[in-house]
Amino acid sequence: MRKIIPVLALVVVAGCHRQVAVPTAQELINNRPLLTEWQVKCDTGEYSHLAATEKADLCSTTHDASMSVAAMKAGKQDSDFFGNMSKRK
Repeated sequence: MRKIIPVLALVVVAGCHRQVAVPTAQELINNRPLLTEWQVKCDTGEYSHLAATEKADLCSTTHDASMSVAAMKAGKQDSDFFGNMSKRK
């Protein structure tokens, strides 16, 4: 009986652990407020203290989406710069 109680407690705790629905990179790119929310969670929030493998599982799409958004912004700035330069001539 004494061996069963700790095992049952472990099963209850493991069963109560909720699965996190991680959004895809495309969902994060299309929904900027969601991207911002996940950046906070991964950088300073509830996922920032996790082990590297767990954090990579939860935050890899956030990192990918952040890099894509930064690349799109840089591309737009370059495009605007060259567009303005060609209009001046």
